[in-house]
Amino acid sequence: MKLITLKFFTIAFCALISLLGCSQLATKSNSSEPPKTNAQDSLFNRMGGLPVIKIIVSETIDEVSSNPKTSRSFKDIKLPKLKESVVSQICKLTGGGCEYDGETMLNSHKDAKISTAEFELFVSVFRESLSRHTNTREKNELLKILAPMKRDIVTIQ
Repeated sequence: MKLITLKFFTIAFCALISLLGCSQLATKSNSSEPPKTNAQDSLFNRMGGLPVIKIIVSETIDEVSSNPKTSRSFKDIKLPKLKESVVSQICKLTGGGCEYDGETMLNSHKDAKISTAEFELFVSVFRESLSRHTNTREKNELLKILAPMKRDIVTIQ
């Protein structure tokens, strides 16, 4: 008799736990909170897509192109075209489906004589903008993707 009672309570307890889990799922799906992003979403989508990437790129280029420590690198550069190209490149690299038809980093920076200090200042400004507009996880993922480009951009120490 005790064994039958124990089995009954075990089955009843499992059923109760299952029902509670289902009710919590139903409550979450009917809530007014935005849905959580799926870990399988592309970095592009998790960052907020083109609107967010455009803001980050624009803020970064506007700041570094007007900073006396980095502005020489942007002399005679058409900033709207540069912004468009960088947005396309980041879109493609993050899984947004954009086409990037710009130069390689090596070709576009070979004569620019970018120093480590200039590069680090650019990255600092970029990180600040990323922090304002994206989550830490997405910021770090993008920086990890872009980090290898340093060797093609920095040509003088």
